[in-house]
Amino acid sequence: MLELPHDLVTPAPPPATPRMAARYRQILDTAARFATREFPDLDVTEVANEAGVSSSTAYRYFPSTAHLLLALHRRQLLELRARVEERANTARTDGQRVRQLAGAAVELFAMRLSQPAVNSCLDELVVPVEHELSGLIGEVDELSWSVLGRLAGDAERGRCIVHTVSGLVSAVRTGRLMPYEAEQQLKAACEIVARPRAARG
Repeated sequence: MLELPHDLVTPAPPPATPRMAARYRQILDTAARFATREFPDLDVTEVANEAGVSSSTAYRYFPSTAHLLLALHRRQLLELRARVEERANTARTDGQRVRQLAGAAVELFAMRLSQPAVNSCLDELVVPVEHELSGLIGEVDELSWSVLGRLAGDAERGRCIVHTVSGLVSAVRTGRLMPYEAEQQLKAACEIVARPRAARG
């Protein structure tokens, strides 16, 4: 289990000015490359240096590695949501909607499998309820459930798929499944979860 430092400060909100917003995006762009590492091997200062941004600027918005990785995942989920919305508007049948759900779920699975540092943040981070970071974690969770819920039928079904993704990523990382096997199981789960209630009996 990962534990946060106890002396964290509340991060500044994402900047609104074009110059600072560009730096903010550059930090997240660079973090995406570093997220392929394991969580303990990632440091905000190193990301800032690679991004060409001062460490003080980076820490203003991302007081810890967890803040940085969760902000990165939030951005990736917003990008996934835009793609899901575009697909959802073209779905005409239940079969098309299930295929689109499976495609989005596989995208999320691949995203988390290829970014061990992000996945560790989501599955292993110990955050007390009163900690300010718990709000960001809750936001990311709700976003992931709603993104998949858009195709699954509702956020509760979306939550089931996200938890399935978490379990399958863990199974691949521990060698119990091959990635292809996990994808097939994920697609089967999507079909079951998205099936109309009457059809499920």
